[in-house]
Amino acid sequence: MHQLAQTTKKLFWSFAAAAVLSLSGMAAANAQTGPIVFIHGYAGGNFNWNTMVPRFTASGYPSSKLYRFSYNSFVYSNKSSASQLSSYVNTVRSNNGNALVDIVAHSNGGLVSRWFRVKLGGAAKMRRFVTLGTPHKGTSWAYGCVSPACFDMRYGSSFINELAGQGCDRSLWSATDGIVIPAANAQCGWSTQTANVSHLGLLSDASVYNLVRQRLQ
Repeated sequence: MHQLAQTTKKLFWSFAAAAVLSLSGMAAANAQTGPIVFIHGYAGGNFNWNTMVPRFTASGYPSSKLYRFSYNSFVYSNKSSASQLSSYVNTVRSNNGNALVDIVAHSNGGLVSRWFRVKLGGAAKMRRFVTLGTPHKGTSWAYGCVSPACFDMRYGSSFINELAGQGCDRSLWSATDGIVIPAANAQCGWSTQTANVSHLGLLSDASVYNLVRQRLQ
């Protein structure tokens, strides 16, 4: 009986320790970052984050701190969208004790975010900024569409020239992007090459998700 009691006691404490470690891991994820704002790219929408955001919640991030900013890339210039983003971030911060935000932006969303960061005081409101496949130096793909945001994404646009390389933090890029042409134009700030995935694949690939989480630390 004594040996059975000792074994039972050891099992209890093993399970208890495992539970504590699990809870502490989730707490670390919660404490690691404040609110995260996800920003889609050209012709995109909040649905673009339907794979990545659930992965964040599965990793222990509270869903209440995961936000998706949407803008109309067919109608508005990136400067106008950045102004909308500024108001959105102010609201997110006011709902989170004025905490700094992290921004994860895909494609043209990264350019919108950079304008907010450089020209609209966003740098003082952000902790981390990670871009996925953003045409920081322009892309030839943008010559195939006609809208203010498309003009902003073209090589040597006044928008890109005004940014003058400023506002970058951490960028992820794929050599097989297919939309950012050349692919290396997605490099800016601390840049990391991902697995060879497509432009939209950056939103769903598990290894890219892991890189995003690392860069938010």
